[in-house]
Parts: sequence; C-alpha cells; structure tokens
Amino acid sequence: MPALLYHCPFNCSLAVRFAAAEGEVPLDIDLVDFATKALASGGSLLDVNPLGQVSTLRLETGELLTETTACLLWVQSQAQTDMRVPADNPEYFQLVRWVSFTATELHKQILRVVFYPEATDQVKDNFRALAPDRLALLNAHLSTHDFLVGNRFTVADAYLVWFLVLSERAQVPIAGYPYLEAFFARQVARPKIAALIAEDEAARAKA
Repeated sequence: MPALLYHCPFNCSLAVRFAAAEGEVPLDIDLVDFATKALASGGSLLDVNPLGQVSTLRLETGELLTETTACLLWVQSQAQTDMRVPADNPEYFQLVRWVSFTATELHKQILRVVFYPEATDQVKDNFRALAPDRLALLNAHLSTHDFLVGNRFTVADAYLVWFLVLSERAQVPIAGYPYLEAFFARQVARPKIAALIAEDEAARAKA
C-alpha cells in the first residue's frame, strides 16, 4: 500500500505531489477541507496531526511525517528516477539548502503571512517587501542553472514551483526576473505538474 498524503488543494502538500509525480513515487491522497479540516475519507485531519496542517504524510509503516521539508526529503529518497540525490552525494546539501530556502524565506516568511486572514494589509505589504531580494537571488542562480540543484528536476524545484504557482495570487509578482520567469514557464509545462495543477483547480471549483 502506498504512503498516504493528506492534501489540501493549492496548499504546500501540492509541492509533495509535484515531487512524487516527477519521482514516480506512488501516493494515495486523502483530500482535506481547509476550513473545517474534514477528510474526504471521513474524520478530521486534527485526529491525524493535532496542528491540522499539511503537509502530513502517513508512511507505509504507519509512521507519520509532518512538515513539507521532511515529506519532500522522504519522497526524494524513494524516487525511481534520477531525481533521487543520496545523502553521500555532494549535491545533497545543496538540495537541503534550496528546500530550506523555500520553506523559510518564501513559504513561512511571505506566503504564510500574506494568506493569514488576521494580518492587516500593512503587515502583509511589509512581508511582501521582503520578496525582491529573495527573488533576485533566485534569478541570479537560475541565470546559470536550468534547475536549482544539478542538471535535473529535484524536490527543491517542486517546492519552488509551488511557491511560484501561488505568487501571483499572493501579489508577489515575478515579472522583471527573467530567469525565474523562464524557469517557472518550463516547469509548469511539464505534463505531470500541469495535470496536478488542473486537478487542484477542479477540486477548488467544487468546494
């Protein structure tokens, strides 16, 4: 039986789905209602993860993983493609670097605040103002690299693509960062990623 991912459309668990699809790692999916935490299978995400957050991943062993970073690193360890970067590969710590960068500098530092309903517009704008330096750093890196790590798609790219999918809605534009724009266009044209984005759009339309 595959691992089970608790997934809320367009939340960060989508990055895990991107990575699993590209790495050919099978996952079962249990959809989560963001507002109520109700599971499509019945019950509540709160009964699985007391914080009620995704990413939450139930492994085949029954062990529970939370935190998107941990879930992504588990997926890449199971990859059946060259997406897998073993821990003894010199590129591994670059992988951890970029996954951590997206988690801390983009996801929690910007998106978490921008989408927090209780945050005032001024507070949201203050955190959006952090974006240009971070986007410029990414743009400079991608000016000499097709991917964040090595010469192939990795879970670091999956996490960044998820952020970029939400960046327009978050009013964090990437216009003016040509290498980052080109990277995003290439990744969302990947058939598996495009299909998962369309699936989440359909799920959100039903909600």
